[in-house]
Amino acid sequence: MNILHIDSCALGDNSTSRQITLAAITALTAANEQATVLYRDLAASPLSHASGPLLQVISQRWDAEIPMNAELRAEALQSASLLQEFQEADVVVLGAPMHNFSVPSTLKAWLDRLLELHTATGQGLADPHLILVTSGCAVMGLQTEAELVGQHELLLKAAFDFMGVRRLRVVRQLADLPAALAL
Repeated sequence: MNILHIDSCALGDNSTSRQITLAAITALTAANEQATVLYRDLAASPLSHASGPLLQVISQRWDAEIPMNAELRAEALQSASLLQEFQEADVVVLGAPMHNFSVPSTLKAWLDRLLELHTATGQGLADPHLILVTSGCAVMGLQTEAELVGQHELLLKAAFDFMGVRRLRVVRQLADLPAALAL
């Protein structure tokens, strides 16, 4: 079993999403001794945000008037590598907390690359079991935290549905984890 473990919360080990993703990985590897885990911490090693030239390269709409440099070539190769990691995973455990009413910008940079590559190739991605770990923040306002996190989850589900991921389980708290792990 190939497991892709992605954390994106900038708050470190005290974050709820990181605690839950770690618990999920611990349970999955305990249940399958031959599991391999590829870990990507998008907060500790952030991807650059998708520039116009990068989006043109990975979406196969390159304008020959824009010079191709080594940095852009490396970004395009890294994007292809991210897609390959996702496609090769049997299970993806993704920490996707809500920061300032949206996903962390580092997670958005990762999603931008996958979505653009998916659109360019026109082919469905692999359909891993996706354990989507969301968490919110206490926000004062017109909507409750549950409503805000629900909207947050809807946007993430739509993105993964667009990419062909159909086996998605949402986890908001540790108590939800056992049901999500029933793969």
